[in-house]
Parts: sequence; structure tokens; C-alpha cells
Amino acid sequence: MTEKEWRPFYARLSEDGASSFVRLNEGVSEWLRESLWEWLSARMKQYVREQSSFRGTTGRHTPVVEKIRRAERVARISTGWTGAGGYHDDRVAGLSALRKALYENDNAFLTVVDLELSELEPAGEPCKRLEYILEETASAWRVGTVAGRPGLVARIDKTVQLAAESTEALDARAGRLLADAWKHAFSMHRDPSSAYRYAVRAVEAAAGPVLSPKDSLPTLGKMISALRSKPEKWNFSFTVDSAVEPKMVLLSMLQMLWTNEYTRHVDPDVNAPLHVSQREAESAVVLALTLVNWFASGAISEV
Repeated sequence: MTEKEWRPFYARLSEDGASSFVRLNEGVSEWLRESLWEWLSARMKQYVREQSSFRGTTGRHTPVVEKIRRAERVARISTGWTGAGGYHDDRVAGLSALRKALYENDNAFLTVVDLELSELEPAGEPCKRLEYILEETASAWRVGTVAGRPGLVARIDKTVQLAAESTEALDARAGRLLADAWKHAFSMHRDPSSAYRYAVRAVEAAAGPVLSPKDSLPTLGKMISALRSKPEKWNFSFTVDSAVEPKMVLLSMLQMLWTNEYTRHVDPDVNAPLHVSQREAESAVVLALTLVNWFASGAISEV
């Protein structure tokens, strides 16, 4: 840490404090809860003008019934609130009931935050404010993009994130597939097997025109065979050194991605896993990111 990187007192006091400061928190930590609710509850209200015989035209922010009910439906929770929301105090009671339910369920809390986030403008102040809150509280989640909308995604290395976001500029088709893989691996709604499948398809889309340009149905398996049989047909921007042969490293990376998607076929071993794990999916997506960038950028080309 440099002198310019400020950290709170406890993080400077000991190694344990320093580790605690940077350790990411998967759920809704106690120090995040109130700030997160303040952000969320503001999104679940609307300004309503009211006419009073005593005070004339006034207005106030009041909870929106449909937002409360939608939060229940999407998060699959019951707030216990049975009111119709016909008047302000009843709507306030409904929002209070939602708060209580979310404070008891971290996943539901984050799901409702993700839901409200999806309705916002990506570059707007509410998105920036939420990202500031999540970052300062060392949340494992950050504001990103899910299916073209703002959404909660895993907070991973920013360099890797930027590389993923720039891939589509190199190869639109592979970039879209990689974006789908990224969504299934790192968003709030994770699907490891789908993430792995899209990662493989993204590499096939980027590598196919280079390794199997004449194949109408290119697969990663065919490309691996072609590279293994005649590696001299392709150039690689890395040069040979005394320890490794770059093309063999490339071949190993492709092989590792291909063969570890073991769930694409049913294993006769009844004890074999039916789905790839979350860690396997994340590793596959990051590996695919590197491979797609190599092929799309021209780092690997035909002689």
C-alpha cells in the first residue's frame, strides 16, 4: 500500500484489520444494511401532490404498492402485509413490512435491489450512488450490466472486467456469447453449466475462422485436432523460449476448456457430477476471455 492509498484506522493497525478491510462480503453485512435500505426505499416511493382544505396543495413521497408487491413476487417472499395501500399510512406499513422481510433474508434483499437497479439509467446518479455504497462496504457485488440493463454482478478484478467489456468490439458474435457466459457466471442469477457452455461457444466463434475456416460446423474439438496435427500452419504472437512452446500452451488451454465441460455428455459413472461447479464455470469464462481476445485480435493467424 502506498502512502496515497488511504485506509481507515483499524486497517492500518494490524494485518487482521487490513485483511478485514479488503475481504469481500457475499451477503448484506451489518454495515451495509441501512445504507442499502436507504437507497432501495427511495426507489420504491413516488412524489404525490395532495389537496388540503387547510394547507392548499402539498405533496410528499409515498411508497408505491405495486413495487412492494412486485418485490414480494420476484424475491419469492411474503411480507405479511395485507393492506390495499389505499392511504399513505397503510403504504408506509407495507414498506416497513418489506424492510423487515428483507433484513431477514440477504438473498431476497439483493434480489430486490437488483430488480430496482434494472429499471435505472446506467449512467445515472442512483447507479453511481449504489456502486459507491457497495464498494465502500466491501460488498462482493458491484453495479454492472446484465442483459443490457444495470444489474448486480460479482466484483472481480477491474482489468478482467474491462477486458470482457471490450471483447465485443473485436468480434461482435463471440463478444455476445462471452457476454452471455459472463452473465451466467457472475450475475445475481447464476447458471454455471450455461456459463461454461457459452464460454466454449464464444471460443468456437472466435477461433473457427482461424483454425477451421472451411468447416461449416466447426467445433472446439475439431479445432484442437487441427492445431495438434499441424501447428506449423499458424502463427502465434508469442515466440518460443527455453521453457515452453507457445503453440503447445495454446493447445493445452483449448484442450482444458474443451475436456472439462464434462457435463455435455452423460457419464456412465453414476457418481459423476451432473453439472459443472461455480468455480469451474468462472475459471472457464476467464480462460475463454483470454482465448477469444487472442483469436479476435489477430494474435493467432494462418501462415
